[in-house]
Amino acid sequence: MNVKLDATKRVTGKKSINKQARKDGLIPAIIYSSGKEGINISINRAVFIQKYRKTIGELAFYDITVDGETYTTIMKDRQIHPVSREFMHIDFMELHTGQEITLEIPINYVGEAPGIKAGGSLDIIERKMEISCLPKDIPEEITVDLSNLNLGATLHFSDIEMPANVNSSFSEETALAVVHSPSSSEDNAEEEEEEAVAE
Repeated sequence: MNVKLDATKRVTGKKSINKQARKDGLIPAIIYSSGKEGINISINRAVFIQKYRKTIGELAFYDITVDGETYTTIMKDRQIHPVSREFMHIDFMELHTGQEITLEIPINYVGEAPGIKAGGSLDIIERKMEISCLPKDIPEEITVDLSNLNLGATLHFSDIEMPANVNSSFSEETALAVVHSPSSSEDNAEEEEEEAVAE
C-alpha cells in the first residue's frame, strides 16, 4: 500500500520546539537516507492517523512530499507515548533503486492444517519476518501454507518457499507454526492451571 503525505521541514534544537509542534497537531519526524543527512520534518497528525489506520496489518510505503520533492520511504521506527498512545516521533527510511533494505513484513498463513481437523490445536509462533532485498522485490507479505501440517508437526522456515531475491534473518530451524496433539494441548492447559494455582 502506498500512502501519500505532505510534510514541512522543521527546525531542530530545543525540546520545546517539538513540544509546541505536537500542541499544534503535528508529529515530528525524520527521513533518513543512506549517505545523506537526515531531513527533519513535521506531518499533520490527524491526516497521518487517518491514513495509518488503513495500513494496519499491511506493508506500507510512504510517499512523502517536502518542498516539492517526493521521497519514497518505509516507517523504520516510531516513538509512542506510554499513556496517550499518541505518536511522538517517527523515523522514515528512504528507498533507493539498487540498494538493499532490511525490514519486517507480515506472515500470512493460508490453508487448513489436517492436524486441526484431527482434533489438534494450531500454535502460530512467528507472525512477522525480517527480510532483506532490493526495493523492487519487497513483497507485501510472506504466504505460508499450512495444508501439509499434521498432528504433532512443526512447520520450520526451511519448509517454506521464499520469494525470489528475498532473504530472511530466520535460520533453517526457526519454527513458524506447530499443531499440538489433543493430549499435549490438554497437558499444557493442566500445567498452566497448576502454575496459576501455585502462584
